Amino acid sequence: MSTAPNILLIVTDQQRRDTIGAYNSPIAKTPNVDRLALEGMTFDRAYTPCGLCSPVRSSLLTGTYPHAHNALTNNKLHPVRTEISPEADILTPGLKRAGYHLGSVGKWHVNSTYDPVGFGYDRHISLGDYVTYRKETLGVPFPPETNNYVIPNSAVDPIAEHQCRQAWLTDQTLNMITDFAQEENPFLVRLDFHGPHMPNVIPEPYASMYDPTTIPPLPNFEDNLAGKPSVQRIKRRHWGTETMTWQDWQPLQAHYYGEISLIDAQVGRLLNHLDKLGIADNTVVIYTSDHGDTMGAHKIWNKDYTMYDEIYNVPFIVRWPNNTPKNSRNNTYIHHFIDLAPTLLEIAGSDVPKDLHGQTMLPLFKNETQNRPREAFCEFHGCHMGLYTMRMLQTDRWKYVFHTNDIDELYDHENDPHEMTNLSKDPNFKTILKDLRLKMVDWMAKTNDHLYNEWIVYFLTDDLERAAKAPGRMNTPW
Repeated sequence: MSTAPNILLIVTDQQRRDTIGAYNSPIAKTPNVDRLALEGMTFDRAYTPCGLCSPVRSSLLTGTYPHAHNALTNNKLHPVRTEISPEADILTPGLKRAGYHLGSVGKWHVNSTYDPVGFGYDRHISLGDYVTYRKETLGVPFPPETNNYVIPNSAVDPIAEHQCRQAWLTDQTLNMITDFAQEENPFLVRLDFHGPHMPNVIPEPYASMYDPTTIPPLPNFEDNLAGKPSVQRIKRRHWGTETMTWQDWQPLQAHYYGEISLIDAQVGRLLNHLDKLGIADNTVVIYTSDHGDTMGAHKIWNKDYTMYDEIYNVPFIVRWPNNTPKNSRNNTYIHHFIDLAPTLLEIAGSDVPKDLHGQTMLPLFKNETQNRPREAFCEFHGCHMGLYTMRMLQTDRWKYVFHTNDIDELYDHENDPHEMTNLSKDPNFKTILKDLRLKMVDWMAKTNDHLYNEWIVYFLTDDLERAAKAPGRMNTPW
């Protein structure tokens, strides 16, 4: 009989880190996620490698950056490759070799031809299965706002709480856990919620849980975007948020928080179910999100084309009884989905491939010291508005964002935690900027980023010797 623990991975979609009580939110009502934090470890510097669904969800399966697995944007949006194949997945076969039963419930967004079962999972319940249930069993259509991804909007779902999508997906997860718990081998079950990804269409009492008029303006709401890349102003025009007042944003915020509390209630059901089955002590529970959401920060809607902390610094909480210290915090930098692949394989006792960009977090989970970089590197390649290239470096104090076709960004988190003032053109920070650019070039070389070429290297470093060592015309026989 295997002694490896069970694993429950709970992934929300587009949840800001500051919408959880454990991350000091003065607004959010998240008692169950807070309970998880009290019983486990909360990571303060978890960064998503890419602020977009398909690329980062593919990173979870491959342990590599999108520029390596090549799923650069969301499925079917562009003629570049947007899907990884089952053969690129190292996590699923590794867990299967370790004897794990594998179950998936909810959002997939990795491959439009092969679902998780096609990748090797034993069972999968999809978001589409809920659509069928709602249509054929309940006969209650979705509100029209549900599929309106064109303008900022939200709505009340005229359905009973226990019949809504979040509760139904949780029902399926509870059933799956019950079935797997009767088997001899351990299990990994993923529950990937669709929310709180906009548009937030939720039932009562969550639709009315937060009074919009009591939600204070975000500290960076009144950003005039002076001296910032033009794509941010284009995003405002694209979503029609240029003239929106905070009063316009408050109802959207209220429903966003409402869906987070609705999801939190489902987390409580999951934790109670593990207790009821008597398997909580042998189950690693991880709560995180694929990426965050601006949700009005800098007067911007949604994510993508910006690399602000609201999108890239994500929640990450782990509870592993008798291993992870209770009510502990960790400020180590992690690239959450890239690092999860080797971590879960090591927890399972499976072999870990050597050529991953990710690094196991197992020592961190056990509160042991680990030699890790004091920085995070992230990337973005484009989305619905077209292809667009950015790279980001975050250190304890500085954030540097490289735009290949616009001005760069430099923020001083010590004096400007809300990223309001772009210092990249300020001559007083020229030395800082040079050092950060050198670090970025080294990272590009180390991870075989396609941006690592003689033109980019020279642009970032003004060093012909360095540029000559990178791929490019100087090193290419013609």
